[in-house]
Amino acid sequence: MSGTRSPSRVAPAIKPGTRPVLLIVSHGERGGGRNDRFAHGLVARLREHAGFADVQACFLSKEPSLKKVSAALPPGPVVIYPLFMADGYFVNKAIPHQLSESGIGGAADEDAITVLRPLGLHPGLPELVIRLALETAEGAGVDAGAHQLLLVAHGSKHEPASREVTEDLATKLRERDRFAGVSVSFLEEPPFVSEQLAAITRPVIVVGLFAGQGMHGAVDVPEAIAGSQRDDVLLAAPLTEGNGLAELVCDQLASGTDTRKPGILVDHFDP
Repeated sequence: MSGTRSPSRVAPAIKPGTRPVLLIVSHGERGGGRNDRFAHGLVARLREHAGFADVQACFLSKEPSLKKVSAALPPGPVVIYPLFMADGYFVNKAIPHQLSESGIGGAADEDAITVLRPLGLHPGLPELVIRLALETAEGAGVDAGAHQLLLVAHGSKHEPASREVTEDLATKLRERDRFAGVSVSFLEEPPFVSEQLAAITRPVIVVGLFAGQGMHGAVDVPEAIAGSQRDDVLLAAPLTEGNGLAELVCDQLASGTDTRKPGILVDHFDP
């Protein structure tokens, strides 16, 4: 099945007096020993907010799956918050597909489901990245302004979304002019982390753009840095470490800031 949507249509507002169920949807972490801690932490925080009838975490690649969780929901509005760093396949295809298979995607009430913009499009992300990089430099006793900031994202051989979001973030960071330069790298498409570390001549601060603390951030990036055999590369703490990113997300959702994604309303599917 594939979702169908009108590009000109925007997601409708939740009807007054109704409290939606909020589903925090993640891919599901592999490795790193993190056990989706960030997703579960968001759920715990947001359950204290009276604006939602319930808040649950669910996943695309593990249990509890989005398909099973959404199928078990009572009738009523549902808000989906995608814990993904790009507006790509998982947000536009995988989430609608699991909703469709659960049966909830065929709801007659067009207000039933709203999918919000993913985590990686949060407007506060550039400032959070800057803060993490500055804290990393301060902890090492070095000048962040003399370092190249290297962003590491997942990337994809099949679609441009991860690259586009990362390059857009890099542009915003260059405009803020806090570092000697800003470069991008990826795990699954060029330029790879190893290539950039070989090409950059300045000291480097690396920031991983991952929506969790699993294998990519805990294993893949540190291994690439170790393989460079450089002693002037600093790795920032994960985006999801500490309270910074969680506070941004929770404040946005709890305040009702409109993060709705035009054209991704899931109200019907064609086989």
